[in-house]
Amino acid sequence: MNKFKIKYVIKIFFAGKRILVTGGGQGIGRQLVQRFHDDKALVFVIDNNRETIDQLCKELPKVTAILADLADWDATRKAIQSFGVLDHVVNNAAMAKPQMLMDVTKESAKLKMIDVGSGGTFVNVCSLGCKGAVPFTSMYCASKAALEMLTKSMAVELGPHNIRANCIAPGFVETPIHKSLDPAMKNQLLSRNIIKRAIDSNEVADLVMFLLSPLSAMITGETVVC
Repeated sequence: MNKFKIKYVIKIFFAGKRILVTGGGQGIGRQLVQRFHDDKALVFVIDNNRETIDQLCKELPKVTAILADLADWDATRKAIQSFGVLDHVVNNAAMAKPQMLMDVTKESAKLKMIDVGSGGTFVNVCSLGCKGAVPFTSMYCASKAALEMLTKSMAVELGPHNIRANCIAPGFVETPIHKSLDPAMKNQLLSRNIIKRAIDSNEVADLVMFLLSPLSAMITGETVVC
C-alpha cells in the first residue's frame, strides 16, 4: 500500500469519529485539531489558555473547545462528560502530570468506551525526556518516564475492552513554545534528535493519526521515538 493510499484510508476512517484532544489550542495539539477537523471528525478540545481557545473557536467554529485546567478535576470531568461518547483521546497537554492524564483516561474509558463497548484508542504525547536524563530537567524527565509507564499500564488494563494505548516520544519539534528558547538550549535539544533536524508538527500528527487508525490495530503499549 503506497503512502497516498494509506493517507486516504486514514482520512476516511476519521470521518464522523468523536475525538478529544487535550492541550489542543497550540503547537502539536492545534495541528492535530486542524487535521481531524479537515478529515470530518467531531473534535473536542480541552485547553487552559483563554487566548488560544478563543482563536481556535474563531477559526474552526465546528470544533467544541472548553477552557479548563487538567489540574482542576471537577471542571475537567464536567467537560469530558459533556462531550458524550468518545472514540479516541489524544493526551497532548505538555505540562500535565501523569495523574491528571490518568484521570482523563479513566473518565473517558469508563464512562464512554467501556460502557458502550465500542472500543477506542488513546495516544499520549510524551517526549524524549522519557528515554534519558537532561541536565536541570529532573522533574520534567521523571514525569515523562512516568507517562510512558502509564501508557503500558493503560494498555494492559484496557486491552480486554478492545481499547488500545500508545505513546509517542518526539525529539525537538518546531512549535511556537520553542521560539523563545535560548539558542544554546535549542541546539542542545536539537542534538538529541535521531534525525538531525527539527521535527515538523505535521510529522507528529501523521504518527498520532496512524496510531489511532485501524492500520495499527494490533499495536498497543508501545512508545514510538521520533
